[in-house]
Amino acid sequence: MAKIKFTRNLDQVVKKINDMAAQRMAETCLHVQNKTKEKLSGNRTGRTYRVPGTNRTYTASAPGEPPAVMHGQLRTSIQSRVKGGRTVSGEVGSGLKKAVELEFGTKRIKPRPFLRPTFQEELPEIKNILSRRWF
Repeated sequence: MAKIKFTRNLDQVVKKINDMAAQRMAETCLHVQNKTKEKLSGNRTGRTYRVPGTNRTYTASAPGEPPAVMHGQLRTSIQSRVKGGRTVSGEVGSGLKKAVELEFGTKRIKPRPFLRPTFQEELPEIKNILSRRWF
């Protein structure tokens, strides 16, 4: 009679699934981060004025447009991170106070959303990245 040996590999399987989930989440977050930075580039249609102390002009964003870039501080502040463990989550955003003020507006300035529209526009690609075959 043949001997059958059963080896339990559940821990390794769960680890591999969690590692792949974290990898896919990192890929997704990096994609959204890059697309957000792209959205923060380009021309705007708001008021044009001269940058103080220079001969350069600057065109601000109009309400509803993504913020215009003067120094690039907002654009370079866009980061992503993934939190792993039993549950995997990802975040894309900026730690700058003005990022929230521009995204949602204030009493003095109308919203210039850039993160939420990017996420909505990229939702098909996000779903594609997360739903590709894992193994």
